[in-house]
Amino acid sequence: MKYFFKILLVLALSIEFAYANEGIKNLANKNCATGDVKAVPIYDCGGIFFGNSIEDDDPLEPLNRGIFWVNQGIDYVLIEPIAWAYSEIIPEYGRDRISNILRNLNEPVVLVNNLLQGELEDGRDTIWRFVFNSTIGVAGIFDVSTDLGIPYKKEDLGLTLASWGFGPGPYLVLPILGPSNMRDGWGRLGDFAVDPINWWTFGLPVTGRTAVQVLDAKTDNINVTDEIKKNSIDYYASIRTWYTERRLALTTAVEDRQAVDTPRPDEDEDEIVLSRE
Repeated sequence: MKYFFKILLVLALSIEFAYANEGIKNLANKNCATGDVKAVPIYDCGGIFFGNSIEDDDPLEPLNRGIFWVNQGIDYVLIEPIAWAYSEIIPEYGRDRISNILRNLNEPVVLVNNLLQGELEDGRDTIWRFVFNSTIGVAGIFDVSTDLGIPYKKEDLGLTLASWGFGPGPYLVLPILGPSNMRDGWGRLGDFAVDPINWWTFGLPVTGRTAVQVLDAKTDNINVTDEIKKNSIDYYASIRTWYTERRLALTTAVEDRQAVDTPRPDEDEDEIVLSRE
């Protein structure tokens, strides 16, 4: 069991690419309607996904492809069955509450990056989010801050390095960790290092939290990634372009960090149904 959780600890770092399908849908609808099917990395026109023809910075493509498909095998054998069981055992309402707790626990990392970017107002909002959700929201179970008009805004060290002028560097597929680039890879290590939970807790508390993060992200995004896989001519290229363009959007449009990563309280999300072929 100890080694099982250690594996999941590593896998948790790969969830960065699984943000939400809302941003993809918005881009898809806009560009499919106008016929501009080269303006976004992945778009769904009549159920068919197309990959962008933009040449990504991928000098290690042969190696990256090999690692990518090894990762896919691990995902199919280990992560998908656990995510399927998780969705069957925990109802949607319970999964939403778990997602809120995980997001609340990540607020200290967001705060550090707010300060590193010189975004003092965002830092203030992050502090208030953490205070309100940890108290009124009962340890983050309920996201009362969003209802109070203080929405969550994603920040990480990769975005901070981008704000300092660092380019993404070459695209990388890390063993187990998944899609990344040189800048975001270092950013992940930095975020892990500054997370106070990793300072104050050791062993099972950390790995248990990480295991839940993996299941939460996989369950939320499995339908999106499955559709991309089924309808893409080149699944590797589609994921590469999506990750590259998604990160580019987050580094250039601060409002995207809020719109994509904060659920709207007035929108009902469809029940996620997992299936194994």
